[in-house]
Amino acid sequence: MAIKAIIFDCFGVLVVPTTDQLIRDFPDKKADIKDIAMQADYGYMTRDEYNQQAAEITGLGIKQFQARYWNNRMRNQAAFDWVSELKRQGEHKIGLLSNVSVWRMDDYIPKQERTQLFDAVVLSGEEGVVKPAIEIFEIAAHRLGVDVSECIMIDDVLENVEGASRAGMKSILFTDTTEARADLAKLLKDDNA
Repeated sequence: MAIKAIIFDCFGVLVVPTTDQLIRDFPDKKADIKDIAMQADYGYMTRDEYNQQAAEITGLGIKQFQARYWNNRMRNQAAFDWVSELKRQGEHKIGLLSNVSVWRMDDYIPKQERTQLFDAVVLSGEEGVVKPAIEIFEIAAHRLGVDVSECIMIDDVLENVEGASRAGMKSILFTDTTEARADLAKLLKDDNA
């Protein structure tokens, strides 16, 4: 089947994830940080609850935590430019699939920008299922109006790439934007051959 949709992960592809930075800064708190991040990804806690727990885990005050981790989010501008380019070309539907709560996503990619860049957005916090579960890839394909076999998933986590493959999608393990662009071009060329 021909490729009709390209789906991007957010954290690690478009944005440097707060959780990763927290773990780098507080390696001895890794298990606790991953636990609250997972709860947020499933949509089990509010932003205020997350901030409170993260501040307690790190020993930072809430204001200090927010200033350090929410106000300093880092965007991979080259990846955002790539998404914009693909959207302008209009040859494929463009999706966003991320393990994240809605409130965390709003901090990184506001709703208006998501609407402009993506034809469909699937967030684990809204669905109650996280990658690498096959179901979330199926939801993303359905929202894009295509079959899973007509999608390419771009993700920086091997386990998620493998989940996309098990769901029937082609996939690219993201290491950097330049390499991922080349990998996508090759997959699309092979698809058209």
